[in-house]
Amino acid sequence: MAVDALVMGLGRFGGGMAAAESLLTEGRRVLVTDLAEEAALQTSVTKLRETFGALVSFRLGGHDQEDFAQAELVIANPAVPQPWHNPYLQTAWDSGATVTTEIARTLGQLNDRKTIAITGSAGKSTTTAMAHAALVAAGLPSKRGGNLGESLIGTPKEHTLVVELSSAMAWWLYEAPKAPRPTFNVALRTNLAPNHLDWHGDMAHYARCKQAILDHGKVALNGSILPPYEGELLVPGHHNRINAAAALAAVTALAPHRPATDFEKGLASFAGLPHRLERVVVPHFPDNGFWNDSKATTTEAVALAIAAVREKGPVRLIAGGKGKGTDLGPLCDLFGRCVKTYTIGEIGGELHRRAQGTCMHAMTLDAAVAAATAELSLGEQLLLSPGATSWDQFENYERRGEAFKTLVQRPSESHPN
Repeated sequence: MAVDALVMGLGRFGGGMAAAESLLTEGRRVLVTDLAEEAALQTSVTKLRETFGALVSFRLGGHDQEDFAQAELVIANPAVPQPWHNPYLQTAWDSGATVTTEIARTLGQLNDRKTIAITGSAGKSTTTAMAHAALVAAGLPSKRGGNLGESLIGTPKEHTLVVELSSAMAWWLYEAPKAPRPTFNVALRTNLAPNHLDWHGDMAHYARCKQAILDHGKVALNGSILPPYEGELLVPGHHNRINAAAALAAVTALAPHRPATDFEKGLASFAGLPHRLERVVVPHFPDNGFWNDSKATTTEAVALAIAAVREKGPVRLIAGGKGKGTDLGPLCDLFGRCVKTYTIGEIGGELHRRAQGTCMHAMTLDAAVAAATAELSLGEQLLLSPGATSWDQFENYERRGEAFKTLVQRPSESHPN
């Protein structure tokens, strides 16, 4: 069947699915192609087939160069590293196709609607969610999305968009061929540190993509120079006071005539996001704390998590996963701040070899949790803050975080000493 558009990857966070549904709703004939086999995508594939019938077709378990050569429109997954070197996308560009992403296509059609764009190396998800909560508390309709995992397609025009943008998304917005280059009412960067060098190739490219977002903000804010927020917060840690200050700066820049107290109600009631320093209730360890920070994939995020949790008690840390091409030395240096570190995943062995402080190479999350809970003393805190991505052992960071919660909540014969 001849197709009008090709969607490359259904995606871990729903972007591919939302893009396919949007194109199909427009009446386009869509081919969905994914490296995963159909069994791994069964729920999404079944939904598309049942809803759209013959309009949708699939090529699963691999891509075909000819599909990309014939497509007029290609919606790529922004997670694909260094897309300028990807042979399938290059074929599409060489054939004259429009190649974009779901978020770039959406933001390219802003039409002057109010938008806050938030990026950074750490804290951008929490800051995005805080800004959204502050707007809602002030009675201003808002929708959060982007890298946070929620599609913005179909959002009512009266809603302010609060968009978390990754560096990869920024490349598609500003550097890709035929990039839409949208302008935002407010652009905020929380901070900047080496990250995703495997995707970008070097720090200069990563920093340039982040800077492009600031360059396209009518108001551009640097969250790293703001004083900590001093109001009431539910979420722990000094870094969350920095996040709250950045969120408040963004929403007051968007609506300068509203008093800050209107927004502070939303900050005070914000309970945090799953997998971002999320406290896990474990009834059989009533005198210990358990913290799921699976989203922490940078050394900077791990350092912030350790500092926050140490306010509650001594920390036992679970770290490791799939590396991102950054120097592991700074992450290993953090282990000295913990009672003991249990390393897992692809980089677990290297972390163990270079560790500062007491360390065990547990290899798997199951083994790490079992060892750590067996050794917990009264008042100690068990923190999963990997400093690495999850893709060597889990589908995504959410699955890793859910696995951690299941493991620590499972009744055990081990109890604090």
